[in-house]
Amino acid sequence: MTYRFIAFSEEVENFVMEIKAPPSASFLELHKLILKTCNYSEQENHQFLICDENWRVKEKVHLTDSGSSSLDEDLYLMESTFLEDFIEEEGQHIAYIYDVTAKKTLLIEHTENVFGEKAEKAFVSRQKGIAPLQSSEEFTFINEESILSAIDSNTANQSIDELNDEDTISNDDFSVEEIDMEGFEVTDL
Repeated sequence: MTYRFIAFSEEVENFVMEIKAPPSASFLELHKLILKTCNYSEQENHQFLICDENWRVKEKVHLTDSGSSSLDEDLYLMESTFLEDFIEEEGQHIAYIYDVTAKKTLLIEHTENVFGEKAEKAFVSRQKGIAPLQSSEEFTFINEESILSAIDSNTANQSIDELNDEDTISNDDFSVEEIDMEGFEVTDL
């Protein structure tokens, strides 16, 4: 069996990424895949938020132990926590904090258990649009070359204006029905 996830952003409407992963993949593997695919830099306090159907946080999976968790709170680390530990049913929600400074998240929904397909590791199977930018205290100037470097070589010679044309962004289309567009706000309980 393979898990199928759809990741999207409130910040960039035309960005959607489909991820497939084995249930035995760690949250660290998923974290590294997202960083690499979106050209994000590693930040100390990245975390996954396991949410309910209304995007309220139920559990947190941390990159490292920052020592800030209370004694009565379970500490889950990405390296030793696996998708199958928290993914119980289709439709489950996860938020990934990719920009700790600006508190930006990717919203991830477990859309399907694909039976008869066995992924060896987590991978991006489809992507549409350009991932939202990660801010940085050291890097506040965004230029055209830095954006173009995040785009595959097929579109690297196009201007930013041309990339905003939906027909040039992706060869793979996502259906709006694949994404639950309600209740995006992620909140702690």
